[in-house]
Formats: sequence, C-alpha cells, structure tokens
Amino acid sequence: MILDITTDGVKASYDIPSSFEPGKITFKDPNADATVVVYFRLNEVLIRREGEITSQEPFLLNQTTMGYYRQSGITFKTVIKTKHLIINQSLIKIEYEHTIEGLKTCKTLELSLFI
Repeated sequence: MILDITTDGVKASYDIPSSFEPGKITFKDPNADATVVVYFRLNEVLIRREGEITSQEPFLLNQTTMGYYRQSGITFKTVIKTKHLIINQSLIKIEYEHTIEGLKTCKTLELSLFI
C-alpha cells in the first residue's frame, strides 16, 4: 500500500505493508511505534491508532466530528472537518481540517490499495 500524507502543503509518501479484509485495513505507523487500523464503509472512515501514540478519528463528508489523540499519558481532543472523501476499491482519500489544542492544519490522507 502507498500512504501519502500532506500537511499544510508538505507531502510525505510511504510504501508500507498492510493487511486487508472487507471494510478494514491494518498497517504499522511509519512515524511511530503504533498499529493503525482503518475501518471504512461507503461514506465514512474511522482511523484508530494504538501504541506509542493512541488516537481515534472519524471522518464523515461535510461534517465536523470529534476524536482524541493520546501521547505520553496526555489526551487531547481533536476536531475534524472533512472536506472531501473518496472511498473505492483502490483508493481511500480524505481531505480535512484538523484542529488540536487550537492548532489548525489542512491535511490530505491517501491510501492507495493494491487489492
């Protein structure tokens, strides 16, 4: 799987092993000692990360949702405003605004699947 993460215009790309089953993709976080599980349906995505960094963030098109981010025992609330969402058999793409502790970033997450 190819994982592309763009944060405020800066793009990072990773070619990482992953496992796939219907509605679920699992892979190791390329930047932290954590396992990432992406759950998806026709119009929503939920991303859970467990390990050195723990987080849970839901993505629903044109909706504002809340999640959390925990590191070193400190938990932060995250606010996610999903702007664009594509889910199909070869690509999951999420464009969103992410706010944590008042800091807003614009992000794009692309998972190019080899199924």
